[in-house]
Amino acid sequence: MGAGLVGYIPGVFLEPMTEELGWTRTEFIAAFIGGQAVMAFSGLAVGGLIDRHGGRPLVLAGGAATVITLLLTAEVQELWQWWLLRGLLQSAGIAVGGSLVVSVTLSKWFVTRRGRAIAIAAMGLSLAGVVVPNALTPVVDAFGWRAGWRGLALATALLVLPAALAMRRRPEDRGLLPDGRAADAGGGEQERIARADFERSLTRSQAIRTPAFWLLIVAFGLVGLNVLSLATQGLPFLTDAGFPRTTAALMLSLLALPGLLTRPLWGLAAERTSVRLLATGAFSCVAVGMLAVVASARVGSTPLVAVSFLTVGLGMAGFAPLNELLWATLFGRRYLGAVRGVVMPFSLVFGAAGPLALALYHDVAGSYDGILVVMGVLGLFAAAIMPFVRDPSPVHPGAGASRAQGGRGSYRSGRRLRRGR
Repeated sequence: MGAGLVGYIPGVFLEPMTEELGWTRTEFIAAFIGGQAVMAFSGLAVGGLIDRHGGRPLVLAGGAATVITLLLTAEVQELWQWWLLRGLLQSAGIAVGGSLVVSVTLSKWFVTRRGRAIAIAAMGLSLAGVVVPNALTPVVDAFGWRAGWRGLALATALLVLPAALAMRRRPEDRGLLPDGRAADAGGGEQERIARADFERSLTRSQAIRTPAFWLLIVAFGLVGLNVLSLATQGLPFLTDAGFPRTTAALMLSLLALPGLLTRPLWGLAAERTSVRLLATGAFSCVAVGMLAVVASARVGSTPLVAVSFLTVGLGMAGFAPLNELLWATLFGRRYLGAVRGVVMPFSLVFGAAGPLALALYHDVAGSYDGILVVMGVLGLFAAAIMPFVRDPSPVHPGAGASRAQGGRGSYRSGRRLRRGR
């Protein structure tokens, strides 16, 4: 639902809403850009709350707020109402109960099997690309865009709120170890790895002083320009090029399909080889695919457009899980919510800049081609950055354990206290 509400619905609603309400595409997209800013700065507060309280209360509150604002969006008449609801209130709900909460929670519950866990969960991002445009476009075309917003509200209530009830903060709170092991299962290599991951964790202040922190922000940010741009405006880009809306919606599904098929493979590969090397390959796929999308749309070839979207989708399939894995692997899981909360504003600014640049360029030039080519080239630059990302040097095991987030001592002593209860 997070990927659907952020990345895949703009293309479905853009033309029907702007034509009926008399808005420009830039005015329409501005609400999503403002929403990215709201989500970015919400992440600064949400990250620490995940570490302290876990995801369940956040997802329940954010999901409920999102349902209410989706219903209100169906009643929009004025531009300011659209900006308020989509740009501020919907986005706040999505930020409080969205992907940051899910990814950080998973990283706390899995260490040796973190790659496959995050990759399997990230298949939901791809599922959104398959389901949302193809299910929603016929509804909007047949019953109007207002019915589309009401349908999204119902889907959010049915999917998000029950899932929130299953969430817990971290396995140690339940007398467990990460990766599904019981606390009384004895020691061994798996517990050693989990303990090392916990105790070498860097606090937020330590993390931001490392080169790896900033290189990851730049690299994933430049690729993020491409990801949201094609997801949000791929449909109008193709209809402007002469493709039918149904064909354009199908292309968005092809953008998401590789994620459903290959994300578990990305996760398994990340457990066995360099995550940085995998990220370099994923970035290259996104960049080359973006350049191919422009070239194939110009010649009007549906098969070539399909191959190009699949190439971008293959890179996007690795983008989301590898992003989460790198942060958790390099900086540890203990303070991961706080670290990712600082990263979120940068990530969302990059993500918001892509769709805004596309809309502005289109309003001026009447085409998306030039700006998409620039974004593809920036993706290649991001791929070149990844070999320079190095593991940050930990201060010492357990550094910062008594500071930041109200540290509670070492991993092993915390286990003894909980088992003593």
